[in-house]
Amino acid sequence: MDNFEKKLESLFKATKSSNIRELAEVLGVSQTTVRTWRSRGKIPESAIRKAGFSTYQSMNDSQKITIDEMKSSLMEGLFTAIQLKGITVQDGIKIGDVADILMTELQENYPSIFTEEKTKTG
Repeated sequence: MDNFEKKLESLFKATKSSNIRELAEVLGVSQTTVRTWRSRGKIPESAIRKAGFSTYQSMNDSQKITIDEMKSSLMEGLFTAIQLKGITVQDGIKIGDVADILMTELQENYPSIFTEEKTKTG
């Protein structure tokens, strides 16, 4: 399986989609758009981000995570994306700084994915 197919498979899993029609619906694009990604061998970063956020949109309280847990998960995801060459970081840019910026965006735009606590106890 090539790198594109691995990424596409990850999108299917993240969105709990079993076919292109379902994936396109969750991502808010047409089936033709998804097929175009396949023919070009490239998935836009915006689709990858949206797939990730679709996972959190339907969370109940027990599934929500703390800010610290999200930052840790975000750092792991950034490292993985860099290793898989899904993203490139310019020289001098620190992963922690990127994570902080993304965390600010998440907290401002998706506050419902976090628990009220900063960290879980117990």
